[in-house]
Amino acid sequence: MSYKTYEALIAPARAKASLLRLILGIVITALLYMLLLSLSWQVLLSVMGEAWFEQTMQVPGPSSPSQMFVMLGSFGFLTAAVSFTVWSLHHHSPLMLIGDFTCAKGQFLRSIGSLFIMATVVAAIANYGETLLPNLPLSQWLGLLPLTLAFLLIQVSAEELVFRGYLQSQLAALGLHRFSWIVIPSVIFGLLHYDPATMGAAAPWIALSTTVFGVIAADLTARSGTLGPAIAFHFVWNFYTIVLYGFADYLGGLALFTYDFSITDEERLISLMPYDAAFLLLAYLTVRVALRR
Repeated sequence: MSYKTYEALIAPARAKASLLRLILGIVITALLYMLLLSLSWQVLLSVMGEAWFEQTMQVPGPSSPSQMFVMLGSFGFLTAAVSFTVWSLHHHSPLMLIGDFTCAKGQFLRSIGSLFIMATVVAAIANYGETLLPNLPLSQWLGLLPLTLAFLLIQVSAEELVFRGYLQSQLAALGLHRFSWIVIPSVIFGLLHYDPATMGAAAPWIALSTTVFGVIAADLTARSGTLGPAIAFHFVWNFYTIVLYGFADYLGGLALFTYDFSITDEERLISLMPYDAAFLLLAYLTVRVALRR
């Protein structure tokens, strides 16, 4: 597969492509997102109470199902913000950020089925010998699972719409070399996950891993011509790192199991990096094969 199919996502962006317009679009998206978040926080504060709200906002991160649903659901505001930007500033439908919907849906389903099989095998191998602690009771976890999957899809779709659907395609529409429109959004994506206050010396490695993740998602988007494979890739990654396994003190409120160490344990986090790298490589190859079927 080549990048020729990526023209389907670049073409709508090319009509109103300019660096100044892109910078303005990023600013509008960020400001609108923060405004919507701020307004929602005020509503939550009045409805849920100060104690619940402060616990949700605590560092390292939320640790109950309700807090996780709030965190994941808040990404819906990011989708709303970038959609408004595309409609008002670039004058085309936000749905064009996804590509042909029927094609994207088919690619998503083919990719996600193969990814879940591969990820289950890799997770079993990677966690062999690890001490996993029960978190949510199985009955509760299963009962919440449909809602969890829906909210997880909101979260991963929002990030893919912004970084691959909007930023990457706008940069490509400017006529920049593919290296630029693949790497620049991926580096920004990685830096937004850089959290030394929580992860200490492991933070640069986490940011690097997330940058590589972004490069893979960018390549899959360009090769497929839709966001379907990238969303599937992102969805499966977050399912296994948030919903199946997690950290008790960091985004672990919906996890079935948690690790026996803290997110602040730098050495243990760094020791997981080879497994992350192996997963990313295998996931990329899995999607490539799935798309050829």
